[in-house]
Amino acid sequence: MARVKTLTVRAGLGALLSLGSTGCAHAPVLGAHPDADSPAYVGKALVTGSRSTQELFAAYPRREPDSRLAARLGEILADGGKTLHWSASGSVESFQHGEVTIPLVIRVPPPCQDRVCPVIVFYNGACAPPRYHWRPEFFLRAGFIFVEPHIRGNRCDEAWADADNGSRKPEAQTDIEASGRYVRTRFTRDGVAPKVGILGWSYGGNQTLIGMTRFAGTYDAGFALSAKTDLLSFFQNAPEDLRQARAREYGDPDTEPELLRSISPITYVDRIQGPLALMLGGRDPKVSLSDADVFVRRARARQQDVSLMIVPEHGHLTEQPGEIVFEHAHVIQFFADRWGRPVELH
Repeated sequence: MARVKTLTVRAGLGALLSLGSTGCAHAPVLGAHPDADSPAYVGKALVTGSRSTQELFAAYPRREPDSRLAARLGEILADGGKTLHWSASGSVESFQHGEVTIPLVIRVPPPCQDRVCPVIVFYNGACAPPRYHWRPEFFLRAGFIFVEPHIRGNRCDEAWADADNGSRKPEAQTDIEASGRYVRTRFTRDGVAPKVGILGWSYGGNQTLIGMTRFAGTYDAGFALSAKTDLLSFFQNAPEDLRQARAREYGDPDTEPELLRSISPITYVDRIQGPLALMLGGRDPKVSLSDADVFVRRARARQQDVSLMIVPEHGHLTEQPGEIVFEHAHVIQFFADRWGRPVELH
């Protein structure tokens, strides 16, 4: 088994800082993301296929979440950790994946300290130590263990952030598989393995789709939000300024089409084993609704449990309280339903 380093929260902060962490902190005030309303994040989702935007909206309609669950999440969000703040406690561990050391922030709710609980592995591009935040708080209160791997590509320092750029990305993506396998082993008790889910928004949503396709079987279920399903198709049809801005990280569609195919979830859609949900915004200029439509139809043709919801009013970033509650109520309900668990929030 891989060597484990377990640190206190204070020591964990030092461990992350020792990586040269310059990752972005969460916005200090909900809804205060400086770019949330900019044209780069709110506009019009890409539609290039035979079905129009309105036809896609109708095919994958917006659905209201469970009202009681949404109301409870709203209360937790508004409370801001004053009454209960389980997410402020956690540890930083690391494991070896070949020659690469991957840190993870791990939060375990008190009821799960001595029993097997489902685990949510959350991917994003940041590199923050344990502290209170409403997102892990939601999941901890719902009875999930919450793990955030800082894999290659996370903004821990410049070298780590660039470690998955271009031709390095196919190898760097194996961190997703390694993290899922480590987490399952880490939280197995008396021979009983937990259910392990994968979750992410935007960059993390792409990681989620790769985890459920290229590395199918590593995770039991996945939920991807604001994610691209076909990087080659998206960048072939994206505005030139966006193509140029992302070419160094993902590849140039004119000169490196095979690279983009190799790192795209659509390439591995036939491998999907567990339930997968996607949610996209109709006003998100960083995604293609048409590509998602192709992805879902291919999966369903193989009788795979894949769903898509398009929320017409959502852009790329969802920092407003109403958006946060809407999305997370759907996400928590999805994992609970797929694993036969009642949703009870502490």
